[in-house]
Amino acid sequence: MSVILGIIGHVDHGKTSLVRAMNGFDGDSTEAEKSRGITIELSFSNLKQGENEVSFIDVPGHESLVKTMVSGAFGFDAALLVVAADDGIMPQSKEHMRVLSLLGLKDVILAVNKCDLTSKERAQEVAKSVHDELSTLGLRLLSTFFTSTKTEQSISELKEYLLKLQPKPKQINDMFRCYIDRCFSIKGVGQIVAGTVLEGSVGAGDRVWVCDLGKDANVRQVQTHEREITRALAGERAALNLVGVSGLSKGMLLSKKGLLRGFYEADCLFLGEISHLSDVLFCVGSRQVGAKAFILSDKDGQKLVSFKFKSQLFLKFKDPFIVLRNGRLIGGGRVLNPIIEPLKKPLKIELLKALAKDDLKSAFEILKNAHKNGFGIISSYQRFGLTHTKALQIANTLDDSFVDEKMLNIYPLSTVSRVKEFISFIISKNQNALLSATSVALKLGWASALLAQKAIDELESNKILECENGVYFKRGADFSQIKIKLENEIYSIIKDAGLTPRAPYNIYDELEIDRVSGDNALKKLTKNNQVIRLAHNLFVAKTELEKALNTLKTLAKKEAGVGVQEVKEELNLSRKYAIAYLERLDLEPDIIKLSDKRVLKSEK
Repeated sequence: MSVILGIIGHVDHGKTSLVRAMNGFDGDSTEAEKSRGITIELSFSNLKQGENEVSFIDVPGHESLVKTMVSGAFGFDAALLVVAADDGIMPQSKEHMRVLSLLGLKDVILAVNKCDLTSKERAQEVAKSVHDELSTLGLRLLSTFFTSTKTEQSISELKEYLLKLQPKPKQINDMFRCYIDRCFSIKGVGQIVAGTVLEGSVGAGDRVWVCDLGKDANVRQVQTHEREITRALAGERAALNLVGVSGLSKGMLLSKKGLLRGFYEADCLFLGEISHLSDVLFCVGSRQVGAKAFILSDKDGQKLVSFKFKSQLFLKFKDPFIVLRNGRLIGGGRVLNPIIEPLKKPLKIELLKALAKDDLKSAFEILKNAHKNGFGIISSYQRFGLTHTKALQIANTLDDSFVDEKMLNIYPLSTVSRVKEFISFIISKNQNALLSATSVALKLGWASALLAQKAIDELESNKILECENGVYFKRGADFSQIKIKLENEIYSIIKDAGLTPRAPYNIYDELEIDRVSGDNALKKLTKNNQVIRLAHNLFVAKTELEKALNTLKTLAKKEAGVGVQEVKEELNLSRKYAIAYLERLDLEPDIIKLSDKRVLKSEK
């Protein structure tokens, strides 16, 4: 695994020339860059010796190109800050250092460059001023080098040091994420996208999800610095040959399907100066999108800001971001709440303060109490940076809670009482109601089957319900008589509906019975030949079916055959029902099918 080193600093301080002196790579490759003598786009190269490798991301130093610099900075492990000995610290030197600080990238190597143009005293003076600036921003200076592209020894010493750098340990998980920072096509190969793998890994044969397009793509090949590799791991530069998708562009996020949801808003901890309702550019990874800032709270040295985006972003808890206004850096921070839901402002501020302190237990408590019908943690990775296992561990420490580990829901304990009240209401209104946990959960909509079962168990324990064959009913009722009555009621409803009865589950809802009991009753009616199944979810009384078939036979004799249109008109049915009755007519021994018509054999 290589170290990803950002090459940062003011324009014309020799960043690209320094890289060229170390590895021979000329980052200024476009005509515009060559004519102007400055780096305009991000430049990617590497330095390799044996197993040791450093990946360079050379960023522009011009003040008008800070957006491009920011898009490259998200992939850094550390930064090589290049400051010219003759100029010293310049505005973009400071701005680049501030970007590092806001993104939480602490490690900096200083190259006081162009030392051939000044005295040693001047170079030392510049180094001292840079060190002071780094300390002010909370950045850590790893080492200082005094370089000149005209002095081979200074370049060799820097190369030797960089090749000894060790990559920072990365969390290897299944949660792949990678922002595209380069996108191009090669004739005969197809689309190539490149970026830094933020977490997880990607390999040939994988399917990746393009969040911004809502489409998946196949990874045909993976390379790093023009070498084919089996898998690219978190913290590595990777070029992916993608097939099966078009419309890819810089700034799009590659991930796994179902891992991240997109939103037009995010609540954040902001560091810097920003005005309420100001229009800004929100930068995360290589993605940059217009946004409007809404200050929620600015107290006790903590600024909480909600950003509303012009395009969807697929953010995660603690994602670092940078904010620009009119092309200039004004601040940055961390995403606290990437999944937006309606919360009143005071409660939202309370939640964000807990998240800012990494007090996830308090955040869970706040959300549990805010959601009277339960709070889901299926998106715990995106919302809290937690696996389901770790989220459940926190959930199980909450007071006055019921946790459904299978459905990943956290309920206030009061919901059990609400479910019990609902069940009690049903059996008071319908003495013959037959219930199951599943039927209760379906009726309520918000409750899981496990929560409903807990309520049912308590009612059974309190001698309000009793159970037979997995079905619950009011205590004291005659279960065998309930079943007989249920069969009669279902038959009556189906018969009264004529040729267009409702689907069985709608009948069960009307009778307030669970689906198992309803299906059992319907099976018995079918077995007794009282009800005939014509199609999926279409059951008709035998007497009504016989009337319809006789009507169709009479029509077939009169009209020399019947088809879909004739059935629709004669029986006043929709096409779906007409086809079902025609298919049943095909089973009659005195009917034959000729083309799209059914005719009587005697009339053939």
